[in-house]
Amino acid sequence: MKKLITLIALLSLLMLQSCREDAVSPKQTPGAEYKEIVSVNIPGDINIILYTTGYDSLTLGYNDIFMRVRKNSNEQNTGYVKLFPKMWMTPTYMHSTAVSERFNYDNTIGYYKGYGVFNMVTDPPAVVWYGVFTYVDENGTSYIQPDSTPMYTSYHHEKQWRLFLDTTDQTLYMLSLVKPFYPAVGSNEISVLLHKTESQLVIHQEIHDAFMSVSVYNTDSLIQSTGNISPVIGNDGFYRGTINIPYPGNWKFCDTIIYQGRVITDRPPPMPEFYFEVR
Repeated sequence: MKKLITLIALLSLLMLQSCREDAVSPKQTPGAEYKEIVSVNIPGDINIILYTTGYDSLTLGYNDIFMRVRKNSNEQNTGYVKLFPKMWMTPTYMHSTAVSERFNYDNTIGYYKGYGVFNMVTDPPAVVWYGVFTYVDENGTSYIQPDSTPMYTSYHHEKQWRLFLDTTDQTLYMLSLVKPFYPAVGSNEISVLLHKTESQLVIHQEIHDAFMSVSVYNTDSLIQSTGNISPVIGNDGFYRGTINIPYPGNWKFCDTIIYQGRVITDRPPPMPEFYFEVR
């Protein structure tokens, strides 16, 4: 429990530091083309290139991640890629974050596609993510990176995630906002991911059988909006629903989550909340 409290305090501190006024964030470029982030060479003449879109770097929170794989200089479209991000907090203590279990090839876009939800921003040289890449070909042969590749994440206020504790059995969960990052007045599709983790934040398991009940209210007037549809699980592991923002202002999304027959979000709050400034 001591390790858990220390880790939560450390994560909170880094997020607060990243919100300071002089924090430098790479320029946001909505609708940008695929931007190369890292290129990795693996024994067996394998090259993996990781791309993102919309930003000039990986960011805190949810990221769509795309990859291309070349074997003997030939581009691949079979097999899959695995990514294990790790961050060393001390010489002996390391944690990870939530990523796709495997990045499968998407014929519609020509990339291996998945996601990463980074729970800390980087502050080189001391605080850096290190990615370990593995390519598994169509025959089941694994090509594993023998070392790791530095990766950097920046802070953007619209990227939100929440770590919360089920006080009944002291289990940690992570709720991540996938979209919308900038909701508009009216009806907005909302998408979230739910992961179960542990005090070391090394293993992150997608939860696909939770029940969610959401409410949306204005933080100034406390008026609650109507017409919201609580997210339900899809075939791809994402929970999708609808939130209604009736007029501009500051709005809060609250999610009560039931898993394995009981509420795992404390009631009354705290509960996972996302904040939206709607203009």
